[in-house]
Amino acid sequence: MKRGRITKYFIFSKAGAQTVMAYRGQIFLWVLGAVITAVLMGLLWWAIFEFSDGDTVGGYSYPQMLLYVILSAAVAEVTFSDTMGMIVDDVRYGQIAMRLMKPISYRAQLAFTGLGLYAARLVIFGVPMIAAGTLVAVFGFGLSGLEWYNIVLFVPATFVSMLVAESFDFLFGQLAFRTQAMFGVNSMVSTVSAFLSGRLIPIALFPLWAQTALAFTPFPSMTSMPVRIFLGVMPWRDVLMSFGIAVAWIVVLNVLGWLFYKTSVRKVVVFGG
Repeated sequence: MKRGRITKYFIFSKAGAQTVMAYRGQIFLWVLGAVITAVLMGLLWWAIFEFSDGDTVGGYSYPQMLLYVILSAAVAEVTFSDTMGMIVDDVRYGQIAMRLMKPISYRAQLAFTGLGLYAARLVIFGVPMIAAGTLVAVFGFGLSGLEWYNIVLFVPATFVSMLVAESFDFLFGQLAFRTQAMFGVNSMVSTVSAFLSGRLIPIALFPLWAQTALAFTPFPSMTSMPVRIFLGVMPWRDVLMSFGIAVAWIVVLNVLGWLFYKTSVRKVVVFGG
């Protein structure tokens, strides 16, 4: 795809960012929901540490676990993909025909819209919550050991996480062409990815065999990877390997999504005249 052809898709990124900024009430609900989630999970882990025999659980001290909870809530909101929802809406409301008739790539439109959503959420929501959570963990609970280079690397890690989540959503979003039960599909995909990505509990608490198996799947890169990078608990070898696996899965998921898409669009039926 030539540079000029790519540039025209940035209008969709701009539209995605403007959509986030236009719905300020939604941003407030994001913040409120993420804060409530972090507080409840923080209290839960406080109780777990109180009854624990040691000072760490799964290799995490309580200040680290608290920041893990805050970071995972922020990453989940920042990297959340609307791709499946956009496909479902286009199919449900009959807009998919017009989308496909336009001289632009429907796949690229979805991807660049997701890019705009990610950028706006990161700036408006992610940075303030992560900064506030870090200050609470450091000055309120004595967390130490954070390094500036890990914090800097956290941003491209979240970008990779967004790409993995968006590619994953595009693949399963194709089911909208084949079934009307997308609410169930969306709920199942969200639940499974939240659990396996380490968003609910750190992957370090999984059985060793599960940790080994998950390391070669796209799930850890969705949440666990950027959070662990920020905390500085990943050796550099594991960081490089995690980035490599994530990029490989982005390619694989997009190839599978494109192949599935080529057969899915043949099932589009348009009524009118």
